[in-house]
Amino acid sequence: MILDRRYETFLTLAKTASYTKTAQQLFITQPAVTQQIASLQKDLQIELVKYERPKLIITPAGQELAKFIESVTIKSHQILAHLKQPNDKRPLKFGATLSFNAIVEPQFIKQISDQFTDINCLVANTDQILSQIDNGEIEFGLVEGNFQLADYDFIPIFKDDFIAVCNSKNPLAKKKAVQLTDCLQWPLLLRERGSGTRSILENWLGTMNRSVTDFSKVITVGDMTTIIGLLESNLGISFMYRSLLPQQLANGQLIQLPLADFKITRTLSMVFQRQSYYEAQYRQMANIIKRLLGQ
Repeated sequence: MILDRRYETFLTLAKTASYTKTAQQLFITQPAVTQQIASLQKDLQIELVKYERPKLIITPAGQELAKFIESVTIKSHQILAHLKQPNDKRPLKFGATLSFNAIVEPQFIKQISDQFTDINCLVANTDQILSQIDNGEIEFGLVEGNFQLADYDFIPIFKDDFIAVCNSKNPLAKKKAVQLTDCLQWPLLLRERGSGTRSILENWLGTMNRSVTDFSKVITVGDMTTIIGLLESNLGISFMYRSLLPQQLANGQLIQLPLADFKITRTLSMVFQRQSYYEAQYRQMANIIKRLLGQ
């Protein structure tokens, strides 16, 4: 499905929230942008934009239309590229959260390397990966944490326990039962805002009328390897997926805390745009990951 020029103009306007910037990006005049948007609204009989001085606001209907245009544009490019070169391998760009990356990514890339001309893996937090899926910059993401199920197609990969953890030398490790108030006395090691693991923890703390700022100190780190290293140095406590710590938990260097009222299991998933042209191929790759994980 190829949309006319007005839809491209509106999509650019939805991204820039500026008639001037839209005109500059599309190399047309600002009056031409205004005319195209007015024509599109008239034909659709839907209000897509409005002014709340001094800002241009994209209406909820406009936001939904922008998502649809983006999706159709990406799918059109995928189909046309395949039709032009049906037997050729293509490059692949995908994303993985740090948790997922540490668990499976190297083995996964090795398994699929012969299927593509180039492979580019973005390692980022969940919010960044979803944003790049929306923009068509990557094809799919391997993510944990929360996302809007209605906005994407997704394939569940495996379930993992989200646990509280500390060094075996920490006094909390000697307790048979641990309360949240006990944990608050120690430094908290956690990922940056936008990460799936941080979101899970913040949501749980919210149900307890608490927040991360209630801990004695918050140390924010951008990768799980460093956080695990700090735990091994007995610097504080953290919350993460059990599968990230197989050796440390097995040898007793790190301990899962028996935290009261804390039982969280999350599904790690492959997420991609709805009705993607390559869905069948994504499902094959998801099965590869499942086999690597013994699922």
